[in-house]
Amino acid sequence: MQNTAEASFNELVEKYLGGPLPRDMTDRISMSEHPAEAKKFVVRALKLMNRSNYPITSLSPYFIHWLSTIKTILPSAWGGQIPPITLPDRHRKLDAYIKNQTRFKGKKALVFLDMGCGFPPITASDTAKALTDWQVYGVDYSFPDYIVYDKEGHYACFDKSGRYQYFQALMSRNGRALYQDPTATRKYFTRLFSTLKDQGVPFPGKTLKLFEKDGCRLIRNHVLNFESENLCLIKSDIKDIRLPPVMVIRCMNVHVYFDPDTRKKMVAQAGKFLERDGLMIVGTNGLAIQARYFVYEKKKEGLACKAFAFSPDNLGPISFMPWFTLHENDPEALALSRLSRIIRSHETFWPEFSNAVDRLLAEKGICRRRGDHFFQVPAQELLPREYMARGAAIWQELDSKGYVDGAVEVLNKAGYEAWKNPVGDIAVNPLSVF
Repeated sequence: MQNTAEASFNELVEKYLGGPLPRDMTDRISMSEHPAEAKKFVVRALKLMNRSNYPITSLSPYFIHWLSTIKTILPSAWGGQIPPITLPDRHRKLDAYIKNQTRFKGKKALVFLDMGCGFPPITASDTAKALTDWQVYGVDYSFPDYIVYDKEGHYACFDKSGRYQYFQALMSRNGRALYQDPTATRKYFTRLFSTLKDQGVPFPGKTLKLFEKDGCRLIRNHVLNFESENLCLIKSDIKDIRLPPVMVIRCMNVHVYFDPDTRKKMVAQAGKFLERDGLMIVGTNGLAIQARYFVYEKKKEGLACKAFAFSPDNLGPISFMPWFTLHENDPEALALSRLSRIIRSHETFWPEFSNAVDRLLAEKGICRRRGDHFFQVPAQELLPREYMARGAAIWQELDSKGYVDGAVEVLNKAGYEAWKNPVGDIAVNPLSVF
């Protein structure tokens, strides 16, 4: 095979997964059109699949479509910035995890820190609504000065000098089209920003500066609109903030952008804010799906890693986030691949589990197996929101039938200290993994 930088996608699949894909599947992705960062991403994903004993027949057209567009969501497509793409209820289970912690019951002055909450600060806002007895702080150094909404509700962020930062589209077919050509999308929103700033009509009755024209809006300091009685939003680097003692820190989808050594320093620095017996949750998830995270606890001796946990949908055949890494040796991804391999290699549990997943994927209209055992998606591909809703229903049914408990049992029999945590994720004592 030619060197990795010049190899086709199917050559890479054959190298890491042991065989080629049908041509009608690989025609959807062209490695020659990927920049260097995207090519490295694909190789890392396939290496992780190899580590986790991922069968080639689990590669679905959904996954290949995501890989074909990966260049549009990596930092290089945003001038090196981290795009804070988010959705409501993204951390609903993590909020429930904190509510289930008896250690916090009866305590006063409960403080929650959402590090790198991004804009819009939906995760911090959701947490403030879920944890009404807590004071929530959302901290991010990149809160934008200006937000531009077009008439459909897609938006882009600009700094105080008017420099374009990033955009987020609604989860619609029109929205997905905006991701296909980031350069054209940048020009579109930049023109809209200039038009509104120069010709927009001031919107009456608002304390924040807002202009609108033809259904489009430009808002300055929009982040202030999200604050509430128990939610304070701070634009700052974490090392510069001053906060009361914190009982819980959540930092999701931030560390994935940094190398392992930098992550360790970030965890240690954040741990200084924690009170005794406080918790820190650090990890990665998709848009409210496919989570993997470490849970740290502040003890007298210092910060200790208490658990590594992952949602069971990471074991599914159409998952994307288990393979989302931006650096080699991503500690979360490596832990997940090691544990997934144990589960996928079990000679009785895995075939039964896989058959149950296949049946539900077909019943929910997501995809079904075709004659060559690969997946075929419906002619009308689902929108992301609908796909996620149906996927969530699948995993709820699998959990109700004991499959999550079964995966935990497989890990325990393999010598790992594993359990199902209060929100239904598979958790493992990290000392038994590393």
